[in-house]
Amino acid sequence: MKFIVFAVATLASFATAAPEASGETTKCKPATYRCQSSHKGWEVCNTSGQWVFAGACPARTLCKFNEANGSPYCLPRGFKAVKDGEDEM
Repeated sequence: MKFIVFAVATLASFATAAPEASGETTKCKPATYRCQSSHKGWEVCNTSGQWVFAGACPARTLCKFNEANGSPYCLPRGFKAVKDGEDEM
């Protein structure tokens, strides 16, 4: 009996001392996207308000986020987008 009490107390201490898996304390808005901090892929916010892996960019591309439509895109390294009203050169 003492062993069971000790085992339960030990496991409970690990559970309460464990940090949050994602390391984030704020929740995201479900169905929103963002690029990973490494820019090697993107994440989506799930229905629990947590960022989860959604996809990886192919080789020689980086994830860039388009604020206008809220979508991530995998673009070639060094790609420069032309903004509205600017001429292409």
